[in-house]
Amino acid sequence: MQQHWLKNIHIRLANEQSLLHFSVIGVLAGGWCALVVLLFRFLVEWPGSLWLPGGNGENFEQLPRWMHFFLPLAGAIVIGLVFQRMKTADTRVGIVHVISRLHGHHGHLPLKNALVQLLGGSFALLTGQSGGREGPSIHLGAATNSLLGQYFMFPNNSIRVLVGCGTAGAIAAAFNTPIAGVIFAMEVVMMEYTIIGFTPIILAAITATAITQLIYGNESILQIPAVTMSSLWELPYIILLGLVVGLAAGLFNRVLKIGLSQNHRSFLTRATLAGLATGLCALAAPQIMGIGYDTLNDAFSGQLAVSLLLVIVIAKLLATALSVGLGLPIGLVGPTLVIGACLGDAMGIFGASILPDYASNRNFYVMLGMGAMMGAVLNAPLAALMALLELTQNTGIIFPGMLAITIANLTNTELCRQHSAHQTILHFLKQQLRTDPLSLSLQRTSVASLMDRNIHFCKQQIDQQQTEELLTLKCNWLIVEKNNGELSLLDARKVQRELAKVIINPVEKTLDLLALTDSHIAMAELHMQATLREALDLLDERNADAIYISGFVAASPYPDSGILTRADIHRYTNTPQ
Repeated sequence: MQQHWLKNIHIRLANEQSLLHFSVIGVLAGGWCALVVLLFRFLVEWPGSLWLPGGNGENFEQLPRWMHFFLPLAGAIVIGLVFQRMKTADTRVGIVHVISRLHGHHGHLPLKNALVQLLGGSFALLTGQSGGREGPSIHLGAATNSLLGQYFMFPNNSIRVLVGCGTAGAIAAAFNTPIAGVIFAMEVVMMEYTIIGFTPIILAAITATAITQLIYGNESILQIPAVTMSSLWELPYIILLGLVVGLAAGLFNRVLKIGLSQNHRSFLTRATLAGLATGLCALAAPQIMGIGYDTLNDAFSGQLAVSLLLVIVIAKLLATALSVGLGLPIGLVGPTLVIGACLGDAMGIFGASILPDYASNRNFYVMLGMGAMMGAVLNAPLAALMALLELTQNTGIIFPGMLAITIANLTNTELCRQHSAHQTILHFLKQQLRTDPLSLSLQRTSVASLMDRNIHFCKQQIDQQQTEELLTLKCNWLIVEKNNGELSLLDARKVQRELAKVIINPVEKTLDLLALTDSHIAMAELHMQATLREALDLLDERNADAIYISGFVAASPYPDSGILTRADIHRYTNTPQ
C-alpha cells in the first residue's frame, strides 16, 4: 500500500504541470528547511553567548586586542587542519556548491558536504571569521530538501524544485523576508522564472517565515528606523552612491580573484592566509569579526564616525573576499550588507554636510548602500530591491532603491568588468553551467512524463502460442530479453508484420525474434528519476536512438517502465533532430 502511494507521488511529480503536488512538497520543504536553518543559527548564537563579553554572541569588539588577531588565525588553522584531511570535493560548500550541484548534478547535494557546512560554518563564525550565515543557511536548507528527495527517490525535476524551496526558505528564515527569498532563489540559484517553480517556492518561503516568527517573533534582526527620500534633488547624489558602491563591488570581486588564485596551495596554507588577513584587518577594525549584524545596527543608530566607517568598509571587504576566495566555509551575503551599509552611512554623512537642506536622514543612505552592494556583488538586483522593501516595510524605498541598485550593477559589470561573486568562483573552478533556455526546459521535465508505457516484454526465443499472442497485442514497443540477459528494442508493428509471414519450424518449435528483423533500435537504459536533459546526454554519449526507462524500484520488468526516443525529445522541444 505504501509502495503504491509513493509510486503515485513519483508519477505526479514527474509531470511539471502537477501544481498541487509541487505545492504540497513546497510547504513540507519550507518546514524542514526552517528547522535546519534554526539549528545552524542556534549553533552560532548559543556558544557565542556563553563566552563572548556581555553574553552577546557578536561582541567580538570587547575581546582583548590580542584576541582580535589570534582568534581568527587559530580558528582558520583548525579548519585548515581538518579540511586538509578531507577530499577536495567534500569541502565544497555554500551557495556556489548549491548552484553547481543544481545545474550540473540535477540538484543532488551530498550529505557529507552539508555536515561540513553545518559544523565548519558555525565554527568559523564563532572564531570571528568575517563571513555571513546566509550562504551556509542556503546550503543547509537546499541540502536538507535534496536529501529528502533522494531518499524517497523523487524525480530529479522535482528535486530541483526542492533545492529552490530550500534556498528561498533559508533567506526568508534568516532575514524575515519571504519575497526576497523567493526572488533570490529564482534569480541567483534556479536562474529562471516559471509558474510551476514560483508556487512551491513561495509556499516554502511562507512556511519557513512562519516557523521562524513562531520562535523568534516578528521582529527583524536589524533595528531599522523609518527611512524616506526628502527631495528629488537627491537623485544625482543617489546615482553617485550607486557608482561608489559599484566600484566597491568591483574591488570585492577583484580581491576575491586574488584569493581564488591561491587554489593550487594546500587547504591548510590557504586557511592560514585567510586567518592572517582577517586577524590583521580585525586589529584595524574589530567590528568586522563574525557576522556583523551588531555593526549594521550601530550604523543605523548613528554611532559610527566617518573615519571608522571607511576603515570597516576596507577591512570587511578585504577580509571577506580573501577568506571566501581562499575557501573558508563562510557566506558573503551578510558581509555585503555590512560593507554597503557602512559605505552608505559615510555617503549620508557627507551628503548632509554639503546639502543639509536637501539630504535625507543618513539611515536612508544606509539602506540604499546595503541594497546596492548586495545587488552588485551577487548580481541579484531584484532580490536586493525586495530585501529593501521588506526590511523597511516602506514602498517609498523602491524608486530610489531601483536607481541605486541599477547604477551599482552597471558600474560593477560594465565599468569594472566583473561578474557576480558566485559566477567568478564557478569560473575559477572551471565549472560551466548549462543555463540556456533549452537546457533549463529539459531539466524541468522528467522522462516519466514523456515516455511511452505501451510496451511488452518477451524472450528472444518464442513458441507458437507466444507468436499468436504477439500478433494480437496492441503495443508500440517490444523489449526483448536476449539469451545473455541483455535487452534489445524492436518496433512492435514491424515485428507483427514480419510474424504474419512466418511459420514456425515444427522441428525447432521456436522462433528467434531478433533474427526475424534487422530493424533493431540502438537503446540505452536510464532510471525513471532522470530528466530529459539526462536522457538526451545519454543518447548522445551512447549514440543511441531510444532509452529504456526502468522503474523506481529494483524489480524488473516494472509496470511503470517505458520507452523514450530521441524523436520524442525533439518533438517536445520543437528542435530538429
